[in-house]
Formats: sequence, structure tokens, C-alpha cells
Amino acid sequence: MKNKIILLIVLSIFQSVGAAGEPNEQAQIKGVIEKLNRAADNLKNLSAKIEYTHIQPLFDTQTVRTGRIFYIKDADFSALRINFLTLKQDQSKQQSYKEDYIFDGMKLTKIDYQAKSAATDRLAEEKPIEPFELVQDYFPIIGLAKNNQMAEQFDITAVQNTLFLKPKENSRFFKTYKEIEIKISPDNNLPFVFSAITAEDEQITIKLSQIDTSKVIKKSVFDVIIPADFSQMQK
Repeated sequence: MKNKIILLIVLSIFQSVGAAGEPNEQAQIKGVIEKLNRAADNLKNLSAKIEYTHIQPLFDTQTVRTGRIFYIKDADFSALRINFLTLKQDQSKQQSYKEDYIFDGMKLTKIDYQAKSAATDRLAEEKPIEPFELVQDYFPIIGLAKNNQMAEQFDITAVQNTLFLKPKENSRFFKTYKEIEIKISPDNNLPFVFSAITAEDEQITIKLSQIDTSKVIKKSVFDVIIPADFSQMQK
């Protein structure tokens, strides 16, 4: 009888811990996302170094690109530019490799300086779309746009300042990614590492460093001139 009473007490303790654990976890997730929301909403300027690593296990290859990322937002204009400058494949030496992705709210302009080509994709017809919303369809830079919809798109867990996202079946990301991990800096509450596993089991990691949100970005940073001898395509 005594053993049964002890067993019941132990079970009761575990049940109470389990019941309390879920609300605590949800409160932690909510707290991290709320801080992320405020930081993203208040973001007007951003410049940083970017490192993009793409691992393809099927081909046993790894590609690392580095460059700069720029972002600006004001009442009349918002834009995002990813400016890759170097490329390193597997064990080869790093080489110059210039490529631009420019999201201006209405379109994406991709410029490949090696292939001497430029492609423009029209992404909005009348009202501009937040560039950090547009970039999500091309890079796993999640968390800087429409954070209030993250719970609609993902099942979310959190460990301190790291969010783990698994796309829901009805999510726009379900056919692209299996999971995404976002590390958020406690200093500015902005994400600085994005790690994703694609539906094809490829691994993509984007790291931002030397993040500066105080320096005003000039609009001319986004006025990239396409050389006359480049082939151009529009969609």
C-alpha cells in the first residue's frame, strides 16, 4: 500500500511538470517572437557581411559564397540587396565571383557577372511587398517579415534564443524545406544565423556578421546598372 502511495505521488509530480512545461515553452516562444517582431518593425537600415554555405550530400559538394547584404526601409521606399563577391567550391581556393540579388518591393533583379546575364522577375503589380517577405522564396532568411504569421506557417520550438521551425503541410515552405533553425542575437534581437535542410536534404546556412543597424544606407546602393553587353530577360 505504501509503495502504491509513493508511486501515485511520483506520477502526480511528473504529470504536473509535464502540464506546466508546455505553457512555459509556449511562453518562451512567444517572448522570443515578440522581441523579434519589435526589432524587425523598428529596422530601418541594415548592412552586414554575409556567408552563404550550400552543401549537397548527393554530389558530395560544398559551395561557400561571401559578400555583403544591405537593407533600407522608409515611408516611401524599401529594398534589399545581396551582393556576393567571392566563391569557394570544396577544397579549391576562394575566387572572385560577383552576383547580385536586388529586391525593391516590386521585382527581383538577379545579375550574374560571370555569365554576363541579368534576369528580372516581376513579383508585385501595384502595391510594393516588403523585401524581407520576397527574399524568403529564394533564401531561407526567415523571421524578418510578417513574424505574426510564423505560427501559421511553422510548428515552432525554442531553446533560449534559437527558434526551430518545421513547415506545416499547408505552408508555402512545406515543399521547399524540412526544417529551419534561426539563431537570434540577444544584443539586438535580430536573427544572424539561418540554417535550413531542404526537401532534397541539401543544407543551406546563412551567417550575418558585423551587423550595423545605425548607419544610414544610401538609396544609390540599390541602383545597380546592368552593363550594356549583358543579356537580359524579364518575366
